[in-house]
Amino acid sequence: MITERQLSILNAIVEDYVDLGQPIGSKTLIDRHHLNVSPATIRNDMKQLEELNFLEKAHSSSGRSPSEKGLRLYVNQLLKQTSHHKQKKVQRLNQLLIENHYDISSALSYFANELSMKSQYATLVVRPNHNKDIINNIHLIQANPSILIMVIIYHSGHVEHLQLSSNISLNSNRLTEIAKFITSNYGLEDTKLNEKTKYFSKTLEEEHFVNDLITLLNSHLLKQSNSIFMGGKVKLIDALNETNVSSIQPILQYLESERITELLEDISTSGINVKIGKEIDDSLSDISIVTSQYHFDDSLKGQIAVIGPTAMHYQNVIQLLSQIW
Repeated sequence: MITERQLSILNAIVEDYVDLGQPIGSKTLIDRHHLNVSPATIRNDMKQLEELNFLEKAHSSSGRSPSEKGLRLYVNQLLKQTSHHKQKKVQRLNQLLIENHYDISSALSYFANELSMKSQYATLVVRPNHNKDIINNIHLIQANPSILIMVIIYHSGHVEHLQLSSNISLNSNRLTEIAKFITSNYGLEDTKLNEKTKYFSKTLEEEHFVNDLITLLNSHLLKQSNSIFMGGKVKLIDALNETNVSSIQPILQYLESERITELLEDISTSGINVKIGKEIDDSLSDISIVTSQYHFDDSLKGQIAVIGPTAMHYQNVIQLLSQIW
């Protein structure tokens, strides 16, 4: 158990270390925070914090830097404070959706870059799982004798267009009936949907055609739900130096391979979540990931991840994410 004064000193060391990027000594603390205690008292408290593994001693300096344990205590305080304060929620995504004519990809790409600019770190925005977004309507349009366009309209207002090559000859009334059939029955378990499709179809050729449309829709939704939009990747690359190259490189590899989705699923919670260093993975020391959810509505939700060094401006990032609805 540490005293209130030691906790204040730890908090000051974390914030100074983040600002200055170097181990913090007692003189720096006194100069920057005007502490009303003697340098000897501060040094003694710093020594005790080091013995409790909240601080680490630099080999070539009299200063100390926060350990992962110390950062965890600091972050836990911030998260607790945030949970007790009602933040004004900003429905920025709905605004971006309107500005981008209900194109979710464009809205999320812009959102990722905007968050990166505000946080000053690399930011990931994972596209919502469209399997949870209700399909309001589907339209089928014969573009030419061999190309058919499927228009999907979601409850969220999002509209998408899919293209299918087909030489089947159907009039516009029958295409409308097929579109209504898919809209009404999509989401049923495969066995029931196959039975209904067989009963609904007038010919075997039409049955194959309807199944092709459903397969196209399934494939599209699966692909879209795994999409990631990134803002500020250059910020992560700029952070590379000889001391952290071994820890930032694995993150870059995650991003390139899109395995970051697995990482985010493992640490997903409904509130703000912070993973520091080896809490993420044994190979990812010196990196922190702050995650949160965003909403288009109550049913359509995705995830945000802010990625940076363990010496991150946690207060700014947590406050930013706590304002997002």
